[in-house]
Amino acid sequence: MGSLLAGSLAKTIGEAFNGLFLPASLVRDLPQIGEDPADPLPPTQASYPCKAIVEGYSDYFKANNLVNASDRKVLILATSIGVKPAAGDRVTISGITFTLQDVSTDPAEAVWTCRGTM
Repeated sequence: MGSLLAGSLAKTIGEAFNGLFLPASLVRDLPQIGEDPADPLPPTQASYPCKAIVEGYSDYFKANNLVNASDRKVLILATSIGVKPAAGDRVTISGITFTLQDVSTDPAEAVWTCRGTM
C-alpha cells in the first residue's frame, strides 16, 4: 500500500519544483533473452528522461565513512519519470553520470533520493 500522502501532494510538489530541477536522463540495463542460455546476449539499455538535481553530502557523512568522497545525493523529481529508480541505474545530469547505489523516497513519494557514485 502506498503512502496516504502520495498522489495529489506529489503532483503539487512536482509542479512547484519542476523549474528548479535540471533536465536529466536515467539509463537502465535490460536483459535480453537469447536462444542459448550458455551464451547470453548483452543487455539493452532503456533511457528515461527526468528532472534531477545533485547535492554534496555533509562533512558528517564523509567523516563517519557513511558515504565515499565521490558520492553525491541525486534527487529525481518523481512526477518527471515513469519508473522507480533502482540500484545500478545511471543518471546523467549536466554531462556527469552517476551510478545509483541506494534509492529511497519521501512520504509523499514526490522525490527519489539516490546515492550516486561518479
